[in-house]
Amino acid sequence: MVLRVDLAVLPAEALNIAAGCFVVVDVLRATTTIAALFGAGLQSLCVSAEIEEARTTARTQGRLLFGEVHGLRPEGFDYGNSPVEADAAPVSGRDGVLFTTNGTRALTALAGRGRVLAGALVNARAVAEEISGEAHVAVVCAGSEGGGRFAVDDFAAAAVIVRRIAAQQPDARLGDAARTASELAAGPGWAARAIRSSDHSRLLQRLGLGADVDFACGEDTSAAVAELSHTSGSAVLVRAASARP
Repeated sequence: MVLRVDLAVLPAEALNIAAGCFVVVDVLRATTTIAALFGAGLQSLCVSAEIEEARTTARTQGRLLFGEVHGLRPEGFDYGNSPVEADAAPVSGRDGVLFTTNGTRALTALAGRGRVLAGALVNARAVAEEISGEAHVAVVCAGSEGGGRFAVDDFAAAAVIVRRIAAQQPDARLGDAARTASELAAGPGWAARAIRSSDHSRLLQRLGLGADVDFACGEDTSAAVAELSHTSGSAVLVRAASARP
């Protein structure tokens, strides 16, 4: 039973929240891509905050390499950080590595602090169901510029996740930021409009990646929820037990 829900608008804020479960949100595009990959049957995904570490892990472990630098697929990577690509990629039964500018930094920063899940608009309801047994949950916005600046796209998706949790756990107490976000998310279509109007969305549109923005704006289209494995020494995401087909 969830007793309290907090929202951290930046990863650094989450380090000061004594929650037992963290839901990291990088809606454009890391956590949306993660949901797409696990929805397509990926077996496990190493997440790295350093690009060369990601390259080495992929090479030595025979993993597919996903990621972006300034929104685009780096040289030598198999795929970009694209949920559209991930959804169509032949990943079933395979293992992968993901490096991104913001999302993987936030995930790795919270490793070992409690249960850590990847949340997005596409799996908001599934995430709320997955964490229903946790007492204190913090939803964490990955932010922009390496996690140092507020990103309205992440805030909007996080707000929907908070609202989904509140709907399923009506007795849960919402912190100030979580309550404000939940109230904003009550407006029909508010989250998608906020995401589409964000700086990050405009960048992706300029890069010809508008289809990824469209994908990320779909609410509750995925039942796939990934969480950091507690059995590995590195930051490895696996599909949450209750979210497995």
